[in-house]
Amino acid sequence: MANQPLRELVQEAVDLIRQQKYDQAIDAARNAIDEDPRDAAAYSALGIALASAGRLEEAVEPLQRAIQQAPYHPEHYYNLAVNQVKLGRNNEAIAMCQEAIRCDGKFKQAAVLLKELEKVTHTEAAPYLASIGDQKGSAYHYKQEKPQAPYDPLAEQGDENAPPPPPPPTNNQ
Repeated sequence: MANQPLRELVQEAVDLIRQQKYDQAIDAARNAIDEDPRDAAAYSALGIALASAGRLEEAVEPLQRAIQQAPYHPEHYYNLAVNQVKLGRNNEAIAMCQEAIRCDGKFKQAAVLLKELEKVTHTEAAPYLASIGDQKGSAYHYKQEKPQAPYDPLAEQGDENAPPPPPPPTNNQ
């Protein structure tokens, strides 16, 4: 398998982070990036290792690169949000939490962090309750199985006298 050495390097970096051997984790993550400069997991591991080593400002760039390489993976946005909180950049962290939720409406860690940031900043952030993905909340596995009814603003107001929405169009050709 061609990616086996890469996967092993990323896993080694993650294991070293868990063992709090941050300098070794940084080296392993950089080796993984050298193996494949497009691997989001390697950039994420590098960013987390740098942040864990106290090099928060240096961690921003690899965490952003992880997002660039895999923009539909909420964990990368969440990792950057956590780093932004540590840097005292709460507004940026709120935006990253919102993006994580937008990618996956069921990503609990981002929702919890967003609530905490709302308390700290005394603001109410729009949590993107609806994800950009399918009804299961995943943008990465987007599917449109059936046509949606057109938007009916009266239905939201609870107007009992409002006419029912028209039936969805059919594709009988």
